[in-house]
Amino acid sequence: MGVSAMAQQIIVGVIVAVAALYVLWRYLPARWRERLDLAPAPGCGAGSGGGCSSCGGCSAAGRAGEEKPVVLPDSRH
Repeated sequence: MGVSAMAQQIIVGVIVAVAALYVLWRYLPARWRERLDLAPAPGCGAGSGGGCSSCGGCSAAGRAGEEKPVVLPDSRH
């Protein structure tokens, strides 16, 4: 194995390790990220326009008495 092939293997290993750490950080529960004092995952948090703050679905789910009916499309033709 030449120096060039070894350098390629090291670069690929670093890229894979960084990708694995990113995925771990991205899907780590918010409570664990807070405990580790890490920044919030992209797309989460107030004002980011991401998945966690844009619809308000999580805050509405905890309110009692405000049930939303499930509407299924009529598939009969």
